[in-house]
Amino acid sequence: MDDLKVFQLNENSEDFKEIKDFSTVSDIINSNIILILVDHLTKHIWIWNGKATTPRMKFIAARKAPNIRDKYGIDYKIASVDQGSETEVFRNTVGL
Repeated sequence: MDDLKVFQLNENSEDFKEIKDFSTVSDIINSNIILILVDHLTKHIWIWNGKATTPRMKFIAARKAPNIRDKYGIDYKIASVDQGSETEVFRNTVGL
């Protein structure tokens, strides 16, 4: 998972914090959180929205994702994916 960085939204601080201690993405996802996953191989940034997240959380994530992208390169593409509607490409990328 060296090619994948994972950040979790903290709704109170309205910012993302990198999660460094995990084996697989499936270990950390749950319906109450929003994650940003940065895939350096495909240059994708995925905003993963759990089913139980609020519109406010989704708004914050959409607003903050470009800041994370700018750390890695403007050529990274940002896409949003909702829990239960993950594409095959997303599932393969993050190992779901």
